[in-house]
Amino acid sequence: MAFDLADRGIYGFATSEHLRFADVDANGHINNGAFLQLLENARVSYMRHIVRSGLPRFRVVVGRLEIDFKRQMFYPGTATACARLVEAHERKCVVGHGLFDGEGNCTATLLAIMVSLNEETHRSVPFDPAVHAALERFAASKDGLPT
Repeated sequence: MAFDLADRGIYGFATSEHLRFADVDANGHINNGAFLQLLENARVSYMRHIVRSGLPRFRVVVGRLEIDFKRQMFYPGTATACARLVEAHERKCVVGHGLFDGEGNCTATLLAIMVSLNEETHRSVPFDPAVHAALERFAASKDGLPT
């Protein structure tokens, strides 16, 4: 992959997140599971943004998550969760994520493999050609957004 997911500059899409007291664990920092939830919010919002850009409707489900934790976060605070397409394939796409604390430090990176799904059969299917072409354009862009 050609992208450094810890580089805030590769993301054109981000969500602003508030760290919650409920996310603090016994070690006094934000729990690892909360990192996944913050990044999930960015991914879902980003994928909705893609669909709203004029693509035919399509469905994807999470096939795999691969996360690297880089530094702790603490309550109270804010975070920026970023998402962008980094790869597009016939039946799946890969969404890269970066989570940044209030000072802009990368606290985690995540790769999510999203599998194309037929809603009736619940089986993997190839993306519609128009969707696949658009996903390739998003992945090839400098910031993951339509050009």
